Amino acid sequence: MFHLFFFSTFFSISTALTRFDITASSFTNLYDDYVLFDYVISSHLTQGIQACAHLCLLQSNCLSFNFIKTLELFEKGLCELNRASCRNNRNASLTNALGYVYGEFIDVKTNRFIFTTLGARGKDGPTKAQLEGYKRTSLEGQVDVQQGIQFWQVPESGTYVIEAFGASGGNGTCQTCSGWKLGGLGARIKGTFYFNKGTALKILVGRQGLLTEYFNQRPGGGGGGTFVTLVDNTIIVIAGGGGGGSLAKPSYGDGDPGQKSENGTQYGGYGGMGGFRYQIAKKTFDSPDIKASSGAGYMGDGDAPNNIGITPARSFLAGGTGGGHVAVQNGGFGGGGCAVTLGGGGGGYSGGGITGTTTSGTAGGGGSFNSGLHQVNDAGVNKGHGKVIITLLQ
Repeated sequence: MFHLFFFSTFFSISTALTRFDITASSFTNLYDDYVLFDYVISSHLTQGIQACAHLCLLQSNCLSFNFIKTLELFEKGLCELNRASCRNNRNASLTNALGYVYGEFIDVKTNRFIFTTLGARGKDGPTKAQLEGYKRTSLEGQVDVQQGIQFWQVPESGTYVIEAFGASGGNGTCQTCSGWKLGGLGARIKGTFYFNKGTALKILVGRQGLLTEYFNQRPGGGGGGTFVTLVDNTIIVIAGGGGGGSLAKPSYGDGDPGQKSENGTQYGGYGGMGGFRYQIAKKTFDSPDIKASSGAGYMGDGDAPNNIGITPARSFLAGGTGGGHVAVQNGGFGGGGCAVTLGGGGGGYSGGGITGTTTSGTAGGGGSFNSGLHQVNDAGVNKGHGKVIITLLQ
């Protein structure tokens, strides 16, 4: 008799028993009164056939198992782990044997792909060496990295839901402050798209802005935007990053969140451009009083004072690096602005700006863009680094 079982890590029937990662599950075919001889690698006593299947899944070289339940052992049985299965070895054949149960696994093809920052922090993107972070996931061996931007090909034709999250800005404080100003949370942008098999996507996953530790003033860098485009840079979705938190004093503000609309806040950019720096009291732009860099956009860099060594955040088309300073590199990858005495602006489709004076200020959040169907656009929902979740609809 043939059975199909769906095992879980707790041996219930409701969820899949995972072999390699959270996206790859295993169904098990069971054949009553059959056994696979000549491929046994180890034998164990287990509490039932489900425990035998679980034991096999825990060993990477186990592809099938034999289970023999006897009257003497009652609920226990002899579990034999095999290094081959009938599915992957045409020379392996089952033998009819009363009292045996043969089991082999069917790997369920994943339809969900999660792109991350691969564990790195700061203004630059991941390296090829950091692709090890995708080992034993559905993206293992499927992603390339060029200057921090990830490249991936759609595995099959179909309808995909793409959900992008912008990174949050870094929190801000100061050396004599007792509290914090919070970095703004990143935006969430979701849309539905149809792709042909082999369509190549560019994915820049935004990184969280970092705290400034070098100076007495310790504002947070701007969060990077998260970008998904075609290889010719046609926009699919962009999720804005949050502005960095400023000094933990009453006249300074928390960072603005990444926006669900296209424009950045606090004199932010528009139409894909970077944000501005605006001195409120003097009513002037590009003031040396605003010692931070605004967020970059899709095609426009952020703005930075040119007299104290701050490097502006770069647009997506220019590589997406975060803003930096000779002493601190705290703007998040994805166009997040650098923070020196004020928080950095968030990156995104249009960069977040910065408004302030010599004793006050607030950093803006980056804008977002969605070219998909069935859109869901939310401002200020993601804390930490950005991510991209791509799901193939069945």
